[in-house]
Parts: sequence; structure tokens; C-alpha cells
Amino acid sequence: MADSYSTRGLPPAPPVSVQTMPMAGLLVDVYGLDELPPDAATPVTCLWLLHPRTRTRARMADMARRVVHAWLRQQQSRGRGLVALAFDMPNHGSRLVSERANRAWDAGNARHAVDLAGL
Repeated sequence: MADSYSTRGLPPAPPVSVQTMPMAGLLVDVYGLDELPPDAATPVTCLWLLHPRTRTRARMADMARRVVHAWLRQQQSRGRGLVALAFDMPNHGSRLVSERANRAWDAGNARHAVDLAGL
């Protein structure tokens, strides 16, 4: 995906596992799955990351890696795992149907309010 982002002023995000898998008909990027404790009884927190308007789930990779890495550093002995998940909002990224529907009124989208209501 071409919609990458790196937090300005910080070093590159640390490496964290990512797997893209279908969930309920959506492609979801799951960060930190390989870093979960091996014990299946360990509770897991799911952090859902929603990308900004006109962007894609790829925009959330930097944030996801930083959050999971920070959690692992702080939570090693607390017995809870964390995964961060990101998916494309309607009409974005892998779910794109109409470029025009993502535009505002001043950019020629007379249905802007209807398109926003769909989110």
C-alpha cells in the first residue's frame, strides 16, 4: 500500500509482526500477533486504529508498531497481550468504489453529506 506515514521527529518505528487477514469481509492488518504470550489463557486487548479521511489502513502502520512495541516494553510482567488492528474505512483503500465520493462539496461532490453519513 502506498499510503505510508512516519511520525516526524522520531526514529523509525520498531519492527513488529503484521499479518493481513480477512475478518467479516474486510482485510484487516493485525500487528503484534506473533508477539502475544504463548499461553492461550492470557487476556488480549485489541486496539482498533481508524485511519484519517482520504487515507488507508496502511497509514496506521507506524502508529501500530509504536504502540505494540511500547506495550511490550511496559507490560512484560503484567500478563496481558496487545494487538493493534487497522482496516480500510468504506470507500478507502481496498474498499474504494468511487474516488469522487471522497471529495468535498468544493471539489465537485454534490453528495458529500450523504457520502460522509455512510462512514
